[in-house]
Amino acid sequence: LERILPPRPFQSPTPLPFTTRPRPPTSPASMDASNVLLDAPKPRYSHRRVAFGAVFAGCALLLAGYSLTRPAASNLASFPVMTSRSMMSCPATCARNFGVAKTPMRQFRDTASLRVRGGAMTEIAKGVSFDTVAREWRMKWTGDEDKASLVAAQAALDEVLSEVKAVPGVKSVQRVVCGGCLDFKVVTALDGEKFGEWETASFAPEEKFLDKVKKIPGISMVETQTYTLMPM
Repeated sequence: LERILPPRPFQSPTPLPFTTRPRPPTSPASMDASNVLLDAPKPRYSHRRVAFGAVFAGCALLLAGYSLTRPAASNLASFPVMTSRSMMSCPATCARNFGVAKTPMRQFRDTASLRVRGGAMTEIAKGVSFDTVAREWRMKWTGDEDKASLVAAQAALDEVLSEVKAVPGVKSVQRVVCGGCLDFKVVTALDGEKFGEWETASFAPEEKFLDKVKKIPGISMVETQTYTLMPM
C-alpha cells in the first residue's frame, strides 16, 4: 500500500475551544503539579466563597428576626420606668389577668364573691380568692460609700410616707430591704374595692417618689408591680 498511495502530509489537530488561550511560557524547572491545570476551566465560585455567603446570609436573617421580635422603643417610652408590665405584659391588676380583664377593679362584685372579714372577696379560681390588692415599688441599691444609696432611698420614702398612708382604703405600708440581693421594696396594700380609685389617680405619690429615687446614685432597676396580697 505504501507503494500505491503516497503518504499524506502531517496535519496538527484543531485545538479545543477552552485551549485557545495562549499558554504562558514555561521552563522545565517550573514544570510542577500546579502547571498541569493551567488550561483547565476554573469554577466561577469556589467552595470557600459559597460557605462565606451562607454564613453572611444566616447572620442577616438572625438580625432581621431580632429586629422584628424585640419591643419597639415607642412602646417602652410610654412607661415612666421599666416595670414588670413592660416585660411580661402584666395588666394593671393581677385579677384582670385571670379572665376578668373587662371588669374594673372597683366593680369586682360578681356572684362568686364571698363575704369574709367584712369585705367582698373576688374568686380568681376555685379556692383562690382575694379582697386586698397591693402596689409594689422596688429597686436595687449598692453598698458603696457606706450604703449611701440605701440611706437616700429611705429618706425619699419618708418624704411621701404620710401621703401614701392617707390614700383611702390603705390597709398597710410595708418596706422590704434585703442585704444579700440589695433589694429595696415598698408594698402598699389596699382594700380591693378602693384600689380602682387609687389606680385612677396614677397611684399618687408614686410618680414623685420614683422620679426622686431614679436620681439617686447607686439606685437601679426601678420597677413597679400590682398583685393581690392575702394572709394565709
